[in-house]
Amino acid sequence: MTVRPLLIAALIGLPMAAPQAAAETVSGYAGKVVVIPVGKEDLISRARFEFMSRTLQRCTDEGAEAVIFDIDTPGGLLWDTVDLMMNDLQELKPRSFAFVNKRALSAGAMIAVATDGIYMAPAGTAGAATPIYGNGTQMDEAERAKMNSATMGMARAVARNKGHNPSVIEAMIDMSKELKVGDLELDTKETVLTLDAEQAIMKLDGKPLFAKAIVDSLEAIQKAEKLQGALIIAEPTFFEHIAIWVTSYAAILILIGVAGGYLEMQAPGFGLPGLVSVAAFSLFFFGHYVAGSLVGHETAVMAGLFVFGALLVLVELAVLPGLMVPGILGFLCIMVALVYTMSGWEIATPAGGEPDAPSGWDFNLTTYATGLRHFATGLLGAAALLLILFRFLPESRPFQRLVLASSAGGRAGDTPAVRAALAVHPGDTGVAVTALRPYGTAEFDGNRVEVTADQGYLPNGSAVRVREIQGTRIVVEAIV
Repeated sequence: MTVRPLLIAALIGLPMAAPQAAAETVSGYAGKVVVIPVGKEDLISRARFEFMSRTLQRCTDEGAEAVIFDIDTPGGLLWDTVDLMMNDLQELKPRSFAFVNKRALSAGAMIAVATDGIYMAPAGTAGAATPIYGNGTQMDEAERAKMNSATMGMARAVARNKGHNPSVIEAMIDMSKELKVGDLELDTKETVLTLDAEQAIMKLDGKPLFAKAIVDSLEAIQKAEKLQGALIIAEPTFFEHIAIWVTSYAAILILIGVAGGYLEMQAPGFGLPGLVSVAAFSLFFFGHYVAGSLVGHETAVMAGLFVFGALLVLVELAVLPGLMVPGILGFLCIMVALVYTMSGWEIATPAGGEPDAPSGWDFNLTTYATGLRHFATGLLGAAALLLILFRFLPESRPFQRLVLASSAGGRAGDTPAVRAALAVHPGDTGVAVTALRPYGTAEFDGNRVEVTADQGYLPNGSAVRVREIQGTRIVVEAIV
């Protein structure tokens, strides 16, 4: 196994699939049996789907002997799964197999039936593939009927093409379907089909119901299929690791970017908070581009829209304070750019246009639920972080260097002594000589001191009054 992906994953906390004992990771796939782990969270990450798609293409290009999906998942994204089934797996030249180890539920079951052969672990289960909304919203009857019909049409076509029994995957998707093996009723109209290992290998019309056999390892599949190549684990590249991390923790990047941008606006010039903010948002867009959420032109458009929104916010704060229009428009531009980037709204269209496949594209707010949730989480997290910083750290030396001393225009080391020497008392009046956001500088009887506006923002030139003094923190209010 190469050192760099493991080191990067350890440093940034990426989940790594645990390889089987006999498997290894090498640079080339030629003549090898390539194992693609499909874990608990892999099918809810578009970056992971892009990794699987690129891995399958590489297996074809380099001449791998076979591909085995090592599946243990409760499910994932429907349309990304459909794209993998209908396109990537159908175009794959090496043989493909699924090892249900231990769960192939929902999207996992659909991937399994798109392979050439399925094997079950002794405690394996597969099925329960009815489409649902990821946010838990219930579908109405008409919508569910439409979705089930489309999904069954695509899954049925794939299952038939791979030599599997189409009625099995239909019963896994639609509650109205029933399934019997002889006199044994495996599924009724009150349930969707989920098979255990023993049920999966039952015979129906002379063929295995779902799986070829029960095995306890990848090596057993290799032996059963007479595969000669060495087992190797497919691992994401360095940039794919970044993309997986970025798409999984996008809210954290938004939090860091917003907090850094706000702190940067508290001081003149351009310093560390600004660099951190730029780095966070650059990584955000780069990671989503690598993950496949955006294509080239979309990346440029969304990044441009984000920068335009940020400029409008700066105009609101520094040039036209209080006007509101630039700030609101800027916020909306930033929100659209970030939410669109995180949402990936395109729907896969099956090759060949199956009769039951969905046609066209209908706008649905639930498509953007993940993006909106990450955006809101990032903003709220940034607000909480800034409140903590301003409440508990304003007197620490690093924070004074970052915000207060820079705003005053003096040396950071002199700030506490200068403030202590000034006789500023509650009720004193003065004028803001910088914009207070909420920190800045005000002048009282010819003396300039750092203050905090209780309203959160006051423009340069505002008449202010000292409301209270909290240790070395001077709180002022506007004089109206």
